[in-house]
Amino acid sequence: MTLSTDQILALAPDASSAKAGSALATASKWSNLGNSDIAVWGECQGSGSTPYRAQIDLREPAFKCSCPSRKFPCKHGLGLFLLYSGKTELFAATPAPQWNLDWLQSREARATKKQETAEEKLQNLTPEKIAQQAEQAQKREEKREAKVARGLQELQTWLEDLAREGFSSLRNAGTAQWDAIAARMVDAQMAPLAGRLSRAGRLAFQTSISDWEEQLAREIAAIYLLIRAYQKIDSLTPDLQEDVRSMLGWNQSQDSLLAQAGQVDCWQVVAQKTRDDERVRTRITYLCGKSSGLWAMFLQYAVGTQGFDRPIAVGSEFEGELVFYPGAAPLRALIKDQRNVSVIKEYQFPATQFDAGMQSYARAIAANPFIERLPLSLSGLRLQLDGERWLAILPDQQALHLPENFAYGWQLLAVSGGQPMTLVGEWDGYCFTPLSVQTDRQFLSLESDCLL
Repeated sequence: MTLSTDQILALAPDASSAKAGSALATASKWSNLGNSDIAVWGECQGSGSTPYRAQIDLREPAFKCSCPSRKFPCKHGLGLFLLYSGKTELFAATPAPQWNLDWLQSREARATKKQETAEEKLQNLTPEKIAQQAEQAQKREEKREAKVARGLQELQTWLEDLAREGFSSLRNAGTAQWDAIAARMVDAQMAPLAGRLSRAGRLAFQTSISDWEEQLAREIAAIYLLIRAYQKIDSLTPDLQEDVRSMLGWNQSQDSLLAQAGQVDCWQVVAQKTRDDERVRTRITYLCGKSSGLWAMFLQYAVGTQGFDRPIAVGSEFEGELVFYPGAAPLRALIKDQRNVSVIKEYQFPATQFDAGMQSYARAIAANPFIERLPLSLSGLRLQLDGERWLAILPDQQALHLPENFAYGWQLLAVSGGQPMTLVGEWDGYCFTPLSVQTDRQFLSLESDCLL
């Protein structure tokens, strides 16, 4: 596996780790460097007498270090990867040390054990146990559904009161009422809805957004529609029922999903964004199948300064299998198999004209009206500043609004030289949010390639 410097730094859990890792990407910091077909390793002298042992499984990549840092990957893992990417000749093709072999074997053993445990559980299930588990699951489900129904009824009343009173005094009331109703949704086991309410409430206090009332009204209407859909869920199609339940907080077992056959393709990683919600960070990664042209969204969570379980960099591609969550317009997916990770040599994601993109969006919304946003790749765009707001100018001279707080306008102009470019981003039905850019010379992620 070979990734670029920017792609490796994009794997860092935070900016300080990226900076510290860059400082360690020099041969004088390391000893006993080596590599094999699937791994690289080395020892980095820290403040103690014993050097830290850092190693990377190149197949994902995955990192391991003997340092006490709770960040993942730590600065030593990043420094080792950067050094290997820039100066491969420093890494001797020698037999791996025992500590590297032990780690690789333990990873394989855990994966095998997980599969065997799942198979063992299935084999040990008697008809009596199956019936007992089904009865217990039914009781838990009924209890949860009752809590959700009560919570949604309370939220419906709250939203109707808000609509009656209007937004004129909303800012004077502060955020306490939004925090209170969001906490109530957490109690009702609807954490995604709680987060959505918290973000909606913050719209009223973002002075940089001139049309916050309009955006807030749209979001409240969407949440209200979701409430009404759950109240009539039996009348929906099975796929749409899955979408509604998912948006309210029901999770599908990943083990059961991964047991299903998925979509095999060469998957190109074309866009990524990370959102901080208090102590939890959410990372959304968009992939596109090189042969199938299918879009996929890979969702990850991390707490505090911890890294994400599966580092994945924009501008890379891998051969693998993705399993999509059920739904009326499937997008979210799990990575079932990932191998042969490399830098994208030829981009083949479907860069479309705006009208074709809107047709795809219309089909998705018709299938699932609760979709908040969809990935979209648009070609031939130029950026233009209209007062204080950036516009994306289409080849036919139509203009798309970018978010009012879009922070990468001047950087995109510099990268493109004012020439047409392909932007990958999200379309929410009202404005387009670029996440990455492709020009004749390069492909960059706006979030991770340090354009700010």
